[in-house]
Amino acid sequence: MAFLYPYFLFALAAVAVPIILHLVQLRRAKRIAFSNVKFIQVSKDLTASQRNLKELLILFCRILFIVFLVLAFAQPFIPASDAAVTVNDANLDIFVDNSYSMQRMHSEEDLTMLEVASDQAKTVLDLFPASTAFKLSSTSRLNHGAPLQKSEAISILDQLAYSAKPFAPSLGESIQASHLFIFSDFQKSSLKLEDFKSKDASMQVHLIPVSAAAASNITIDSVYLEDEFLRTDAESRIHVLVTNTSNDLAEDVPVKLFMQGQQVSALSLDLPPRQSTEAVMSFRATGEAISLAYVQVEDYPVEFDNTFYFTLSSSAAIAVTEVSDNTASLQQLYAGESFFKYSSYTNDNIDYAKLAASNIVIVNGVKALSAALAANLSNYAKEGGTLLIIPPVGSDRGAYTSLFQNLNMPVRFTGAGAGGAKTNLMAPDPNNPFFRSIFSDFDAKMQMPTASRSLSWSRASEDILRFRGGSPFLSRFDRGTGAVYLMAAPLDETYSSLPNHALFVPVMYRLAIESYQQQQQLAYTLNNNIVQVPAATKQQREGVYHNKIPWHLYQNNKSVAGNYTLLYHLKWKKQAFILYS
Repeated sequence: MAFLYPYFLFALAAVAVPIILHLVQLRRAKRIAFSNVKFIQVSKDLTASQRNLKELLILFCRILFIVFLVLAFAQPFIPASDAAVTVNDANLDIFVDNSYSMQRMHSEEDLTMLEVASDQAKTVLDLFPASTAFKLSSTSRLNHGAPLQKSEAISILDQLAYSAKPFAPSLGESIQASHLFIFSDFQKSSLKLEDFKSKDASMQVHLIPVSAAAASNITIDSVYLEDEFLRTDAESRIHVLVTNTSNDLAEDVPVKLFMQGQQVSALSLDLPPRQSTEAVMSFRATGEAISLAYVQVEDYPVEFDNTFYFTLSSSAAIAVTEVSDNTASLQQLYAGESFFKYSSYTNDNIDYAKLAASNIVIVNGVKALSAALAANLSNYAKEGGTLLIIPPVGSDRGAYTSLFQNLNMPVRFTGAGAGGAKTNLMAPDPNNPFFRSIFSDFDAKMQMPTASRSLSWSRASEDILRFRGGSPFLSRFDRGTGAVYLMAAPLDETYSSLPNHALFVPVMYRLAIESYQQQQQLAYTLNNNIVQVPAATKQQREGVYHNKIPWHLYQNNKSVAGNYTLLYHLKWKKQAFILYS
């Protein structure tokens, strides 16, 4: 044991004071004054041994009090073992975190965390002799990992800039170092203390945390379109989720929307503390080409997450193909919207190439379904298409049985006729994603259509509409990479009142919309294993083409976000080059 202030130990001589008092008190006689025998105080019988023990305990407590008081001022400590390995100061590694999380202000100084970390690293350089070889590292090896002199190290620290890479020190490269200094905010996602457990005991690791001031940051979390389709030269709305991470109210925060470098919309938000607020911005898309866009907020000093990049392109038309005995029976239904491309065929006159290229195929009451059509429909659904089957009027099954068998669907005909009993449908579930944005004001007691069951089934992937009693009326079956929708009754008025009901149009529209797959996403993330980007041209000739795509990195920071140019060759299916724009 050693003492930080050993001179205070001389004060231990003060223990002689209670010892002297104890000895003096033993020699003093105790006088009792009385004037009459009857006034003699009553005393308890007390032996000499009991009295001496009490006095000794009091003396011991007094001595301990003085000893502990002196030790408190002397500050004893246990030094390190003499068998510790001698440290060689010839090599020194310094890691400085320069990721964008270090852009925040320091908790005690009016400087950024990176500036404070750099200044602290400079003070470490003064602690070692001039013969020490310094190595500086940040998110990457500085000066290619070569040893530096003190003046060179200071110059590099002064010029250290922020990096988009997450900070993860390469501890394996510091094996030869005798000292390892790490200056960082030590985020859990980038640095784990378990990494130091396997280090050599001869290397001393010094972790110097750099603390940030109270979190005050506004970030854009996500962006999404209100409608599934983006119409050219039509008013559209985009939703922006903005989060205030501070404990204070942020008032009048400007949010701006830019397209092709031009501001097209702007608004101001009041952001409650520790909450996310959704901003709705209107804009008008022009042209069919891909538009480079971004949403921006104003926030200081953390600025790397103030911009969210994405692309906007007008949606392609949904190819709706109807196969029916009555040509163009649903033409009026889909002709009212420009984003539907409707075509119809009869059972004996079908263009199978266009059928395979359709987003959705509707088999509407075909009585004599051919075997060839049934086989093509089965393959179409399994390969990613969307198929809607509406049963025919009457009991002629045609090739429906083989179609259901090929699709492995447990469906049977009930044999119900036109004059059969009809049952009301149950009100739809408003929480079902299929009915999102359909009801402006949902009424659970709404008047629902009636229908008689021509088909019955079980074990569907999802029941969208049901009869009262629980039997399915409209269900979805996932088959292969596609989907098959099955309706229990024909669209004939003698079997179902759905065609005359207000629910018919939105349901049929939703079925077509569900078949649409947007190839060009709003944004991509760099942590995706595989990113599929649609070709910018349909011409299958050789040559180099380019496409504009936005990228976002959702890890420690988003500094690499931006619109990039992707160059690709149609002949090179697995090679691509990304250029920063």
